[in-house]
Amino acid sequence: MPSARRRIPLALLAGAWALVPAAHPLAGQEITFVAVGDIEWSRTTRAPSMFYDAPQRGGGGVPWDREDGWIRVPYAANPESRAFLEAALGTTLIGENAHHLRAHRYGLSFDDRTEEARYPLRRAADVLRAADIAFADALAWAGIDIVATANNHALDAEGEGLLDTIHHLSRAGVGHAGTGRDLEDARRPYVLERRGLRIAFLAYAQFVNDGGSSFATLEQSGVAPMDPFPIREDIARVRDQADLVLVSFHWGIENSQDVHPGMRAFAHEVLDAGADAILGHHPHVPRGIEVRDGKPIVYSMGNFIFGHGHDYWMDNIAVRLHMGPDGVTRVDVLPLAGRGDDLSRPYVLEGDAARTLLEDIRTRSAELGTTLRIEGDEGVIDIGR
Repeated sequence: MPSARRRIPLALLAGAWALVPAAHPLAGQEITFVAVGDIEWSRTTRAPSMFYDAPQRGGGGVPWDREDGWIRVPYAANPESRAFLEAALGTTLIGENAHHLRAHRYGLSFDDRTEEARYPLRRAADVLRAADIAFADALAWAGIDIVATANNHALDAEGEGLLDTIHHLSRAGVGHAGTGRDLEDARRPYVLERRGLRIAFLAYAQFVNDGGSSFATLEQSGVAPMDPFPIREDIARVRDQADLVLVSFHWGIENSQDVHPGMRAFAHEVLDAGADAILGHHPHVPRGIEVRDGKPIVYSMGNFIFGHGHDYWMDNIAVRLHMGPDGVTRVDVLPLAGRGDDLSRPYVLEGDAARTLLEDIRTRSAELGTTLRIEGDEGVIDIGR
């Protein structure tokens, strides 16, 4: 992974698999795929030493709004620079109620970087390793195969940090989708094969943190945008390479469990374009699951691992997709601990805590027209083929 000074919070991570020549899948053969929500294992919550805030392109005419469109000029976080930026932007950059300063911190310490990197995954690694494919943000040690790097924080360390992250993921044998050296690279699918099934992964983000400058262009590294036109093209191009196409979206309003009607319409359009499932994250809280024409839409799995927490965050979910040649046949919903210190080292919930969360997801899924039944400490959505 990148050095501490370049650490980029990633949305999802997973274990390492090589793409091999695929045989035609055997009839009735299935594999399992585990997906989890947001991961960000940077535990720093101090105020920034530099600001990168600036107006969006074309607005303001202030000194750093350059003709070439490059506006992310750093300003040292000293009183003079802060006052200048706050006056120009009409906002408060640091205050006693700032989001990052109100975070719950864990007070952890580690003897070395290996211990620190593995710590958050130790209690959940068995769930990831048991799957044929896992989708998350921790690395090959935990059984993670692929990560979605398309998220609003992808360029927090700018282009150099993004490319550094991609380089280290590749060295670790962990696939990635959703960012790249340019737009073509960011849109490129990651395709792998398990038990004769070829699965393609695509990833996109609805927004980035700098007003749009972090989206990839024909000549600039960055994030694949959640634009329906290229998404439809990408799905159509990869259908000849894969039996199933899974799409990851970093989308939606933070800290809300509601599903906006526009989000549902967008998801339906993507499924109609040929995707077999949609995996959502970013809101930091879990949402209901919808099945449309036999294809699941997981609107948000919430968090998986975070380097800090908030008292308004809650327990989260992972999903286990059972997949065959004809698509997803079943979705298992796994409740994950996510309150307080548990977010630093999540585990699968049991008993009353599991049922409380599953009841909530069952109710929210029913509102989307989907039946979820509770079996022990897991939820089950039968799709069948």
